[in-house]
Amino acid sequence: MELCEDVLLHILKFIPNKSTYLSNFQLVCKEYKQVLQERLDKVYWKKVEKLVGKDNTNTNKMKQGSAFTGEVVLYKNQIDAKGYKHLAPALAKMTSLKKLYLGGNQIDVKGCKHLAPALAKMTALKQLNLGGNKIDAKGCEHLAPAFAKMTSLKKLYLYNNKIDAKGCEHLAAAFVKMTSLKKLYLGGNQIDAKGCKHLTPALTKMREAWKNAGKKSCDLYL
Repeated sequence: MELCEDVLLHILKFIPNKSTYLSNFQLVCKEYKQVLQERLDKVYWKKVEKLVGKDNTNTNKMKQGSAFTGEVVLYKNQIDAKGYKHLAPALAKMTSLKKLYLGGNQIDVKGCKHLAPALAKMTALKQLNLGGNKIDAKGCEHLAPAFAKMTSLKKLYLYNNKIDAKGCEHLAAAFVKMTSLKKLYLGGNQIDAKGCKHLTPALTKMREAWKNAGKKSCDLYL
């Protein structure tokens, strides 16, 4: 695509300003861009369909972008980092989505790096399941800034990953800002006493925020 645009811009240099040729050329460029984008979209969505399986229900949901407010379930699809590189642009547009299930896949540090910018835009999410993946301390480092922006999130599932004390340190800074969080699942990780020490101040503030709001305190599952 970039090469074709460079060629068109080169041609444009030889067309005099304020001429009918220029108007016609601009019209052709507009049509060319539209056709090219349509073809690129078809290629993109075929890749998405391949990732999420033959059932294209989730693909149709993602195509709706911010208009879709329900849930997307990509549970146990074994999607790896390369897959999330393709999925992230579609997820980033789903700014009104309420529930996203990505558990039981192959999300590692590279997957987290691709996924984090998309999650940062999904501020309407109420539930996020990232359990049963390969998220470690480095992955938490990428995810934490995104979590901090997800202030509407009520349930966060991070069970059965590879989160250790360092990972807890990254997450703790985000948890302090997630005042709507009601349930946090961290079981099946590598969290020791040092990890709990990092988490305790953040979780205390979360409970205080819920108490002050007259709500039930956050439930923590280690």
